Amino acid sequence: MEKIVESFELYGKTYRFETGELAKQATGAVLVTQGETTVLVTAVISKEEKNYDFFPLTVDFMEKMYSVGRIPGGYLKREARPSEKGTLTARMIDRPIRPGFVDGFKREVHIVATTLVCDGKNAPDCICVGGASAALMIGSPASCVRIAHNPETDEFIVNPTYEEQETSDLELTIAGTADYISMVEAGANEASEDLMLRAMDFGQQAIAKFCEAQQRFLDRFDLT
Repeated sequence: MEKIVESFELYGKTYRFETGELAKQATGAVLVTQGETTVLVTAVISKEEKNYDFFPLTVDFMEKMYSVGRIPGGYLKREARPSEKGTLTARMIDRPIRPGFVDGFKREVHIVATTLVCDGKNAPDCICVGGASAALMIGSPASCVRIAHNPETDEFIVNPTYEEQETSDLELTIAGTADYISMVEAGANEASEDLMLRAMDFGQQAIAKFCEAQQRFLDRFDLT
């Protein structure tokens, strides 16, 4: 398959979707980037229906020490089980992706997000949702954004850097599609109800823009 790249800028930050070069044996594989932070998201779907009374979707988030320039040493030379943050990130990917499958879908689906580069500025978790959605290439595009708020300028920041998050009085993580919200997590420093509602509305608009960019990427794939 031909290599396909979709680069775009939203809310002052650069993003990139790429497929066609890595993990070609997977059902779908997308390299997604924010700044220099890069995650490879693969999706594998079984060919046979299973006789389960539930939808067999498994999501793993693989944190790699080499992504931050470190190699495990000493007594523990191998990376152990996922950290608490890794488990929560896997759940963050699962929640918006799961509703996109049709009722009664019983084929096993395995999504793996592997950190390749962490630049120390941009978090890798939110971009994994868009990468998983693009790798599956089914249903409506889904995305996830983190919203911060600058109390001095009263401006909202989409997918803030770690430095931008330090001065924020709000941390809102919201995921879904252009039409609905499927997951909300929030923490705030005595934020008002009005601020939270404005942040959620702004977050939904941001999700729609990321879904539009993802759809452009998928449209190019369909034409190849």
